[in-house]
Amino acid sequence: MRVEIIAIGNELLNGDLADTNTARLAGWLRRQGLAVRRGQTVPDRLDAIVEAFGRAAVAADLVLVTGGLGPTSDDITMEAAAAFAGEPLEEDAPTLARLKARFADRGYPFTANNARQALVPRGAVALDNPVGTAPCVLLEGQGATFFFFPGVPRELEHLIHLHLAPWVAAHADVRPYRSILLKTFGKTESSVATELAALPLDPRVHIAYRAHFPEIRVSFHADEGDAAVADALLAERREVARAALGALIFAEDEATSLVDVVAAQLTARGETLVTAESCTGGLVAAMCTDVSGSSRWFLEGAVTYSNAAKTRTLGVPEALLAQHGAVSEAVARAMAEGARERSGATWAVAVTGVAGPTGGSPDKPVGTVHFALAGPDGTRHARRRFPFDREGNRIVSAWTALDLVRRAMI
Repeated sequence: MRVEIIAIGNELLNGDLADTNTARLAGWLRRQGLAVRRGQTVPDRLDAIVEAFGRAAVAADLVLVTGGLGPTSDDITMEAAAAFAGEPLEEDAPTLARLKARFADRGYPFTANNARQALVPRGAVALDNPVGTAPCVLLEGQGATFFFFPGVPRELEHLIHLHLAPWVAAHADVRPYRSILLKTFGKTESSVATELAALPLDPRVHIAYRAHFPEIRVSFHADEGDAAVADALLAERREVARAALGALIFAEDEATSLVDVVAAQLTARGETLVTAESCTGGLVAAMCTDVSGSSRWFLEGAVTYSNAAKTRTLGVPEALLAQHGAVSEAVARAMAEGARERSGATWAVAVTGVAGPTGGSPDKPVGTVHFALAGPDGTRHARRRFPFDREGNRIVSAWTALDLVRRAMI
């Protein structure tokens, strides 16, 4: 089946909003074994939208359209669909009734422009949207099937599974896409690729690298009709990649994050963690407490930005700060050891550095960060020099701190 995607909206072309819906649809299609032939991004202009529909109908069997279904004057996707199909817009009574009931349930006034969302081209089918206002619309036109989705990502995600998935299962030769994913942290994309350069080649298996800051994702995709053969090919690649990348791999599925891994390790061992942060300003603690149930293993976090706070809260000696400076191995170690001693936690990780863009010096340039992890077997230290802006340096520092914890428990 030939598939195309059309994303509609001025905001996608003027830089106000990134088009995540095309990626969302393409990713779902890929998992069904369907490839996208082409994607178009068009402005909120009637002629441009109608032209895009015409181009897609010639080249595709299925066209997926997102955006422009709202109540405002710039939401003209249904007008364009009607013009493309050569049919008038008509009010869909069930959709209008649902809209009015939805507004009444929430205590909002139903204004005239909201009724625009119940207009669909004659012959089209308005499909229920239980998580939003604008319906999903199914239209057959010029030899192609069109699905029109609201542009809200949360609604699109729901409607894909509610309406598109059953249609695709009934009309397309779906072959589930077989792939494996390795999520790594600690080396650049080029370094990871170098580590995997010696992997055996097979034209049926494609390897792809993707930087998803600050992690690097490696995926293997099998283009093989026999499921058992595909699984065997992927299993072989997984084992070779594991051997080559070792501890760089922290997860092998989309859902598991670095902090999820740390949480699982600590929970399984019945151990606890505290954080002592300077340049990261609490990001490490925030990552920990983002995990549901983190109170079982995360005790507390201290943001000791000033030298005085490092001394008062963590017990870092003033003389040590004066001799080595806050951004130093000695101070990082003292922060971690002080945090562990005062909290009684199994592990304490500390971060102190120069996030930038100011504050650097010849011996401690911007991006210099020291890490320390105090644990049952003593204190270990790591120093890094990161090349990012302030936000990037802080994010990758927080990840590095948690990765230090993860690796200590492998």
